[in-house]
Amino acid sequence: MARENGGRSWLGAAGSNVWYFFNSLKLTISVLISLAVVSILGTVIEQNKSAGHYAGVLGAKWAKVVMLLHVNNLFHSWWYTALLLALAANIVVCTFERFPPKWKSLLNHKQEKFDPRIIEKFAHNRSVSVSVDAATANARVGRVFKKMGFNVITSNDGGDHFFYAWKGALSRLGSDLTHVSLLLILAGSIIGSYAGYKDYRFINVGDTIEVPNAGFKLRLDNFWIDQYDTGQVKQYNSLVTVIDGGKEALTKQIWVNEPLAYKGIRFYQSDYGMAWDKIDTAYIAPVKRKTGDTGAPVPVKWGTEEKLPGTRYSVKVTGYLSDFAYDEKTNSVGSLTPEPNNPAVRIEIYNAGRLISAPWIFLKYPGIFPAIPADQDVDIAFTNYKPTLYSGLSVNKDPGTNIVWAGAIVMGVGFIFAFFMYHRRVWVHVKETGGRAEVRIGGMINKNTLLFEKELCEIAEYVEKEGKKT
Repeated sequence: MARENGGRSWLGAAGSNVWYFFNSLKLTISVLISLAVVSILGTVIEQNKSAGHYAGVLGAKWAKVVMLLHVNNLFHSWWYTALLLALAANIVVCTFERFPPKWKSLLNHKQEKFDPRIIEKFAHNRSVSVSVDAATANARVGRVFKKMGFNVITSNDGGDHFFYAWKGALSRLGSDLTHVSLLLILAGSIIGSYAGYKDYRFINVGDTIEVPNAGFKLRLDNFWIDQYDTGQVKQYNSLVTVIDGGKEALTKQIWVNEPLAYKGIRFYQSDYGMAWDKIDTAYIAPVKRKTGDTGAPVPVKWGTEEKLPGTRYSVKVTGYLSDFAYDEKTNSVGSLTPEPNNPAVRIEIYNAGRLISAPWIFLKYPGIFPAIPADQDVDIAFTNYKPTLYSGLSVNKDPGTNIVWAGAIVMGVGFIFAFFMYHRRVWVHVKETGGRAEVRIGGMINKNTLLFEKELCEIAEYVEKEGKKT
């Protein structure tokens, strides 16, 4: 039995120490400072990069430290989450420590009789003597409290009348609502951090992509740029369609700060540019070999076959590279950069429906390689092109967003309670002496003493001037 009691005492002491630890203001300050410091660290050090990247920027030694401590993915690291959970536990314990007695005091307003001498001890008090009996003065006090919206409890003791009135008691819950809002925001942040993701995709007009972890697709129907009269970019827009279950579920125009939301996933317009591996239209012209004269360019849409006037040939555009390069080791071609430094198109050349050639031809170096066998009297030149614009979309899934918004709303309500509502309590003693009623008024307020002084003056003036407005 002694061991059981000893064990319980030990457990009780340990529990008390844990409770005291999480109820500590020092813990609150320490966690907040730590979160601020590591958040700055996460901003300074680029996130989600490779070990090689950090080795190149910070050196091999510090790169090992970054990877070991998960600073490369700081906001998803176990120790950052531990800090958030410690802050949440601190908020919960502090709230439970202070809320029950506060709630009990809000519910218990029973102040039937009190010692009238306490009124003189209040920093805010008034005394009024009126030439009416106590019952009349008592009625006036009741009317002014009702007019001012106070809750009132009254009592009588012989010829004495007692009032206890209060207003704005809910303002005391402002800090508790703020604590609850912080818990909601922390919960939403943690849920969004682990259950959500951020991705980036670029889509060419007409293409469709699979949305990560979503079960539906997104198609880019159109992309265009709005410009000012000066030619500067005003806005860039994408017309996108959600394809869910093989059917078009939603079509919407999006632009910066106007995303598309579908099934908890948001698509933001974040970038645009010219595709490096596809164009909309190539302008192909016939060239006479003997004279070098170039005929009128023919617009050839991507993937379509067009006849070259004045020749027996037709062409189809099947490939494009913005910065053409040839790798001798692998015998392959590719683009060095996304920039149009050396644009080239691959075309298929047909004669009477028969494919005779599929060369690469260059915009900046026309005729460097013959597109048509040299024994023919005509060749082909690539004179211009219309690029295919791509739309860069940020794809964000954050299931904690609604929880964070709920926390923000609760925090707003808490701020209103804390800063724009005032808890005031008033005690009034009415006593008849020598045919006159003596009314003593006093009370306290948690903030805004100027407002409280004004209200006490209003009560006193109402009683003294028989309820007439001044």
